[in-house]
Amino acid sequence: MLSNLLVTKQKVVLIIDELNRERIALKFIDSLLHEQGQEAGTIKTLPIGNLRHVSSYEALLNECGNNNNNNNQTGDAADFKAVPVTVAGVTTKAEYNVILPTLADLLCYQTPAYIFSFINRLRQSEHVRRVFLWASPQHLQHHHAQYILAGCEYLAELILRLETETLLSLISRKPGGGVSNKRYSCQVTKTEFQVTPLDGPATTGSPKQPSPESEQTAEPASSTFKIELDEDEVVARNALTLPYERTSEPAEGSIIYTPDADDDFDDEDPDEDLCI
Repeated sequence: MLSNLLVTKQKVVLIIDELNRERIALKFIDSLLHEQGQEAGTIKTLPIGNLRHVSSYEALLNECGNNNNNNNQTGDAADFKAVPVTVAGVTTKAEYNVILPTLADLLCYQTPAYIFSFINRLRQSEHVRRVFLWASPQHLQHHHAQYILAGCEYLAELILRLETETLLSLISRKPGGGVSNKRYSCQVTKTEFQVTPLDGPATTGSPKQPSPESEQTAEPASSTFKIELDEDEVVARNALTLPYERTSEPAEGSIIYTPDADDDFDDEDPDEDLCI
């Protein structure tokens, strides 16, 4: 399901819609969160009627923090009350999933600089688990729409691009700096949004049969050298003569001495005066 790919540890999720489906943005993201067990009390949205006032954005941030610090609120704030999460008998504070209005709606009321700043503050908040932003390039009525969308892509850690009715791509940035870019075919049913990877290992069909050449090779695919030699290589190695090896048998040698003029040779025994 698509929710398995979007509802992850990545905090800022940007959905780039090439199909002009902005009218279903909120319902679409909300359904993905519910598929992954995210309760309604952990989902926050910004009402479109309040986008003109900066105080509405600040109130959203304050509600996330205050509801984790105070579970006894009354009035309107009770609608955003934090839902404690219990794991192995330990109760921890809740973290919110924030669904922002579409980028086109935000640009109607706020400057790009403030939108970037607000998304960054949500990303840095310890009380916010995920931030979802929907953007349809055709609806961005701004002189610098292309650069604004690029800035949102820079802030996002997960980018889903709805390319066609049956094709989508997903870019994921890992905390360690790694980036993955995958494409999927999609099929919408009445109950779920199914996706199938296009560039991953094949899940249907018969496995690829190895070629005869690969069967004769004993080395693994990752090997860069081989230890064993075949018959032709052994013959070539034995016939190879290295530079330091002599190519002929050594000839029998003799010592030739030429005496100097000062040499005094005596044919008699020089030791005849010794009683040996």
